[in-house]
Amino acid sequence: MKRILFTVSVMIAFVLLLTSCGTSSKLPEGFTEEEVKEQTIQDIELACEEGFEAWKSRFQKALQPSLTEDSYNSFLAVLKEKGAFKEYGKCAFVGQEQDGKKYAACIMIVEYEEGSIQYTVGYDENMDLVQFVVK
Repeated sequence: MKRILFTVSVMIAFVLLLTSCGTSSKLPEGFTEEEVKEQTIQDIELACEEGFEAWKSRFQKALQPSLTEDSYNSFLAVLKEKGAFKEYGKCAFVGQEQDGKKYAACIMIVEYEEGSIQYTVGYDENMDLVQFVVK
């Protein structure tokens, strides 16, 4: 339980980082909306279909130790409640530069038979995952 709370806390902290001062809807140089959207779709599909280790490997190396199978299984439980995939919906982009590092995120609504899930998926300059939040 403590690991789940820690993982959720890390992800919430990153969301707050992206939404704090310095955030803009414009992506930093080096990112394009098309690239971020395509990678977001690939990472959502990977998380839904490929299992914990594949999903974990997409994250920045420094973040990987904080990810747990319990948190991943919690995501799968939410996904199961929503039923079969229908379509990718609207998305918005945010970006930030902090301490000389650039970050981009895509907030995407995905429709399922029994409702929708809002994914917030964030990337560093190498397009490694730094955030994967499900609402």
